[in-house]
Amino acid sequence: MGRRRKPKPRTYELEIESLSHEGRGIAHLDEKVIFVSGALPGETVIADRTFSRAKFEEADVKEVLKAADNRIEPKCAVFGLCGGCSFQHLSNEDQIDAKGKWLKDAFLGQAKVEPKNWLEPLQVQSWGYRRKARLGVRYVAKKGKVLVGFREKKSGFITNMTRCEVLHPSLGDNLEVLAGAIEKLSIKSQVPQIEVAVAENNTILILRHLEPLTTDDEQVLIDCANELNITFYTQSGGADTVKPLDQPAVLTYSHPDHNIEMEFLPTDFTQVNFKLNQKMINLAIDMLELNDNDEVIDLFCGLGNFTLPMAKYAKHAVGVEGDLGLIERAKYNAEKNDITNANFYKADLFKEVEGFEWFRGKTYNKALIDPARSGAIEIVELLPKLGVERLVYVSCNPSTLARDTEKLIELGYKLETAGVMDMFPQTAHVESIALFTK
Repeated sequence: MGRRRKPKPRTYELEIESLSHEGRGIAHLDEKVIFVSGALPGETVIADRTFSRAKFEEADVKEVLKAADNRIEPKCAVFGLCGGCSFQHLSNEDQIDAKGKWLKDAFLGQAKVEPKNWLEPLQVQSWGYRRKARLGVRYVAKKGKVLVGFREKKSGFITNMTRCEVLHPSLGDNLEVLAGAIEKLSIKSQVPQIEVAVAENNTILILRHLEPLTTDDEQVLIDCANELNITFYTQSGGADTVKPLDQPAVLTYSHPDHNIEMEFLPTDFTQVNFKLNQKMINLAIDMLELNDNDEVIDLFCGLGNFTLPMAKYAKHAVGVEGDLGLIERAKYNAEKNDITNANFYKADLFKEVEGFEWFRGKTYNKALIDPARSGAIEIVELLPKLGVERLVYVSCNPSTLARDTEKLIELGYKLETAGVMDMFPQTAHVESIALFTK
């Protein structure tokens, strides 16, 4: 794919008609669709063009001439520049309403159906929720300082930010302290990024470095870790080079309603929003209507985030996941939590799976799937062969959920209920959940 050429400068006045599924305002001018970042339906804005093609253009708001009634003042000083958020100019209620509309549009547009019942949106705290992130780091020689933060929209530059309102406060309130520590490193120009993993009991920062740390560098990081009550890991190369700077940390999150504590590694996939995750688990269990006669399967199970709570209410639970490391830790977490009716298996669910032990000759009357953004069309087609009568589908992409819904309906399933969950407040990311029965 070629690089986006910078278009000739153009500034225009636009009437914003609606909101796109990426959270941008939509206008029309000269028989073109204009997608305007930072604009809301009903507004009149002055916008600067940033990208141009034959049928559409992209622009950024320069000035709001007539504001929508529901526009609010963003909480963050760098909103509009930073690429970490896109929705701070909308209230939390209006954000989730927009996401619900996008989900409905996806169902009707792709699958030509909507659920019999819509769930109330699932929401928790809107700020300081984010526990997983990748932050850019750059030493700017001309300014003599290190920047730590999300990248700017539509550029590779690091946003000059002193705090972040959506990151967990253990890090979001301390970006300046962290940047100051990196400035003291002898290799400050060789630190490109930091991976963040915030557990309930610790905050881990994985420092990517392109040159070896000196003993003095390591002491600077240890001092910073002690000041902020965090733990540094380092990464000198690929994923297999991630290691603790000092002592390894045991990271945990919990499902308090089910008396489960999960251990994980800093590099493991976990949900970014722990409190929403707890509510989501409870909702999924309620939707499945589990009982002690149920055989339930969890596809794309990861660490067993859903599998282990579900096992508490079913006869038997099976989790299947393509990452061997996650499977091993799921087994460990089952043992740690004295859950003996859950089994875990490694399998690439995008390839042939009918010969696997967990599939061959097995029947599961209930299932949960939680795939990546690409969806689960390959495994959806096999659900009838597993005998699945009740399915909860957790999705992070309305378009692939709608596509898979169309296939499920072809297979004889009915879309009973669905709704959105605000896993990523202040962004256009849509997390949703749907129930299918047969």
